[in-house]
Amino acid sequence: MMSKKNIWKTLADKETATLAKLCQSREALSMERKRLDARIADIDSYVFEYTAGLKQESDIEFGFKKINDKMNMITQLMTARGDLEVFKKGCDEALGALAHKISNHQAELLKFNKVRESQNKEYIVRLNKQEDKELDALALSNFMSAMK
Repeated sequence: MMSKKNIWKTLADKETATLAKLCQSREALSMERKRLDARIADIDSYVFEYTAGLKQESDIEFGFKKINDKMNMITQLMTARGDLEVFKKGCDEALGALAHKISNHQAELLKFNKVRESQNKEYIVRLNKQEDKELDALALSNFMSAMK
């Protein structure tokens, strides 16, 4: 059976390991979110290029088919952007949930560490009291020996 002193250390170690895993997950999600932001920015630039091209072509009056093709491409890009925005929203929600879990586990870790520290202090006080008793007993024994 584990001593109380070791139980709190074990629980704190478990929370620390859980926190490390959660932080890794948060980091991975953050990287995914950055990639999504970059892809959305790329799509925005493509849409800008296509719309700028449309304006130039409509001024020059290119063929209806070419303008229609560009409009279809813009529509596809905007659909892809919308899909990426949905993924980004899911990523943001997951990041929020992870932040909440991390906060809860940090609070638990803090509690475990405080209990462990408190028990360590109590243990030291008990040891000091025991040592004081032994020293008192030794001093009394020496005193009694000196009196004889």
